[in-house]
Amino acid sequence: MAVNREIIRFALSPTSYLIEKAIETTVKTFANEADSPSASTSELEELALRQEIEARVLKEQARIEQELAIARRIDNAEEVEIEEYYDTSGEGALGLKGDGNGVTVGASGSGKKVVKRVYKFRGYRAVVQNTDTSVEVVEDEGRESSS
Repeated sequence: MAVNREIIRFALSPTSYLIEKAIETTVKTFANEADSPSASTSELEELALRQEIEARVLKEQARIEQELAIARRIDNAEEVEIEEYYDTSGEGALGLKGDGNGVTVGASGSGKKVVKRVYKFRGYRAVVQNTDTSVEVVEDEGRESSS
């Protein structure tokens, strides 16, 4: 029963599932190593760095899986509408302060970039891959067309 639940969770959101598993594994491994009486500080730092790298790799793999899932859905949709929103903003400040003891100069700045994509899918179009590398598109009305 638990295996079916894991499969369903992965199918619904592969990205969230992989990130959750990576975090669970990282916490368990680090906790086990930290509890070890023979673990030195340098070993724990090395382990933490290794776990951080593994978590980054898993996060990138999850992003790739998400992009592949979107690509598959785009390929199977009758109609796809993609809206992209971009917002870039920034601000800065420069200051100068003087008193009897000296002059102080300061600068600060901040910026942000927001990118958002909204996908809207309509319909379903079955695509069948043949062994001779041609692709058949099966339309909803039951007609077939080759491309």
